[in-house]
Amino acid sequence: LGIIRAGGFALLLTALLAGYFHLRNRAFSPALAEARLQALQARIRPHFLYNSINAVLSLIRSDPKQAETALLDMADLFRVLMRDNRELVPLADELELCRQYLGLEKLRLSDRLSVEWHLNNMPGDALVPPLMLQPLLENAVYHGIEPSSAPGVVSINIFLKGGDVHAILRNPYRAEGGRHHAGNKMALANIRERLKLHFDAEGALESRVRDATYEVRIRIPYRTAKSAS
Repeated sequence: LGIIRAGGFALLLTALLAGYFHLRNRAFSPALAEARLQALQARIRPHFLYNSINAVLSLIRSDPKQAETALLDMADLFRVLMRDNRELVPLADELELCRQYLGLEKLRLSDRLSVEWHLNNMPGDALVPPLMLQPLLENAVYHGIEPSSAPGVVSINIFLKGGDVHAILRNPYRAEGGRHHAGNKMALANIRERLKLHFDAEGALESRVRDATYEVRIRIPYRTAKSAS
């Protein structure tokens, strides 16, 4: 009787595992993953562009050369935001996009915004989901810098360790931020799901508040165009 029960339990467990992997394979099938990536990408809204337009307009008379440079950066950012962004891109390209974005925000916020880059061990050829970092930096500015008139620092630390690419973003956190903090969750959920679709369990995103600092940590496997081919 015990053998029969054990055999029945084993069959039930096998059926459950088979069902799980069947559903999992369906969830990560190429067609469904592509459709889901497209839907997630469509939810990214470039709110900063509207603020940047006003900042550039204020420069047209006082500093036309800087205004022209800012408009070119805005055009580059707009092209990236509007294109089909389901394919992985080099990390160096994503970082250039982030520099352009933060440069525009610097025009608007001036000395209130300082940026620290820690990229000495960054693998620029690593493939990452497009717009993986820029929405997080937009959150860092909106939630960490804008609510206060005091200067604040946004820190970007990207490095290679143990075959994985790590990105750590930090910005000031104030408990009285109110609604400014509530909007973080949508961007985090969007990027977390895109990491899962691209890298499955090898990609992860975590966030926490520590010592008046909001911190986002991303980990993805180190893949390059050469290794993929």
